[in-house]
Amino acid sequence: MGTAKTYIVVMNSLYILFVCLILMLSCSDQSQTYPNLSVSENHRHFLIGQGQWLGELSIKKNKKIPFNFEVKKDSVFIINSEERIGAKISSHEDSIRIKIPVFDSELRFIKTRIGLKGYWYNNTKTRQKLPFFASLNQKGEKHRFNVSDNSSHNLYSGNWETTFSKGTENEYKSLAVFYQDKGFAKGTFITETGDYRFLQGNVCNDSIFLSCFDGAHAFLFEASLIDSVIHGVFYSGLQWSEPWVSFKNDSFALTDPYLLTQQEPRKKLEFTFPNIKGGSLSYPNKRFNNKVVIIQIFGSWCPNCVDETMFFAALYEQYQHKGLEIIGLAFESPKKLSDKIGRVKDLKSHTGSRYEFLIAGNASKKEAQKVLPFLNRVSSFPTTIFIDKSGVVRKIHTGFYGPGTGGHYAKYTAEVDALVKSLLNE
Repeated sequence: MGTAKTYIVVMNSLYILFVCLILMLSCSDQSQTYPNLSVSENHRHFLIGQGQWLGELSIKKNKKIPFNFEVKKDSVFIINSEERIGAKISSHEDSIRIKIPVFDSELRFIKTRIGLKGYWYNNTKTRQKLPFFASLNQKGEKHRFNVSDNSSHNLYSGNWETTFSKGTENEYKSLAVFYQDKGFAKGTFITETGDYRFLQGNVCNDSIFLSCFDGAHAFLFEASLIDSVIHGVFYSGLQWSEPWVSFKNDSFALTDPYLLTQQEPRKKLEFTFPNIKGGSLSYPNKRFNNKVVIIQIFGSWCPNCVDETMFFAALYEQYQHKGLEIIGLAFESPKKLSDKIGRVKDLKSHTGSRYEFLIAGNASKKEAQKVLPFLNRVSSFPTTIFIDKSGVVRKIHTGFYGPGTGGHYAKYTAEVDALVKSLLNE
């Protein structure tokens, strides 16, 4: 067994090296060049220069994850396709800092003659830090990767059946949805446990480059189209990389997310957890009698969960007066209860959510399964339980199709809206 695993690891490494060589040969991804200017000369009364910037996070030798951001006064807006993540820029004795909302991470840097130089600190992942550099972006936000803009054919637009880590014990399926407009590209990968949110990048000849930085994750996807099959490599942060292959298939569908998690037939749905106000809350109790209840299993560190919380905040405002209640069960990274509460309070404030939040445990699917034994499995954050007025579980949904999935997000949120209306009218 050990020999087989070693063989798989070696073959995966050779595959990744092969794809990288193809990409290098097929498209000139040249070293970034920076304008010879002093950012301090651009709007001296603000902390950094105004306008469009191109940032990059270094993950390996000659391998960087680019992202766009715009500076307006002393605010910054991180750009991933249609997504805009707003944050404040602050000055400290040793650096300038951008604290990413909700997620426990920040960009910490100094100004140099050619740009901004420092690190991205991701405190939720054992204080991982990645080298960060940024320069003023003269080309505009649609130019993320420094590749020649010579793609006139929309090779990548459409739906692609995708397999990550094919042939290994870690193999899993995904639906890739891409949109290409000549040299500009965007899209996402949808899996059975969520999606990779808003990806943006460029196409050069038959190669595609996509990335995302949202403060919680830093993703890079590189691939080439060879004989109608996409061969690519996915990089996440400093450590993770895996191969993926795709072929166009408009009829491909993932497993129904309502079938992945079920209630254990002989176990009652009940729990008691501390809330974020210093007390505790149990379910069931009289407060929820004759109410439609949504139980959200989530973590504030999870971008898909933040997307879902934004949706639920609006849903609660719309239907709370008609009898809808939502309980968020948070599984958080900090060890101390007070720190877990602080993370959830940040999420609550950021999303404007007024529904109930409880601290259920640590950020672990195994722990979630342990403290929620009425479920046969917890395979994803988020997982959502829909309960009718009589306390019967009607549906359980694994994962969340966020706004980066386009039509899939619109379809799922419309389904949830219709389900809640139907349960309230029973």
